[in-house]
Amino acid sequence: MNISGNILLILYYIAVAFLVGTVAQVVTGYNKRRLFTTFVLGFIGVMIGDLVARRFGLPDFHIIGISVLWSIAGAVLFIVLFRLIRGRW
Repeated sequence: MNISGNILLILYYIAVAFLVGTVAQVVTGYNKRRLFTTFVLGFIGVMIGDLVARRFGLPDFHIIGISVLWSIAGAVLFIVLFRLIRGRW
């Protein structure tokens, strides 16, 4: 893959991470809608969702290499666990 293709792929992954983080924040009511926080939540969601889906053999709904459904579920799970551990909602 050439350099421009790699840059487009990275931009795609960043856009998906923002989308996943934004949806997870809306679903959970978590109100820290800063760009970096949204990206980190989305990135962690992608990692958790993919890990859980592969571990338990859940069906894949991939959009260009990322399972968006399980990524959103992973981000929501991460936010809920984080807020429960931290003690404040």
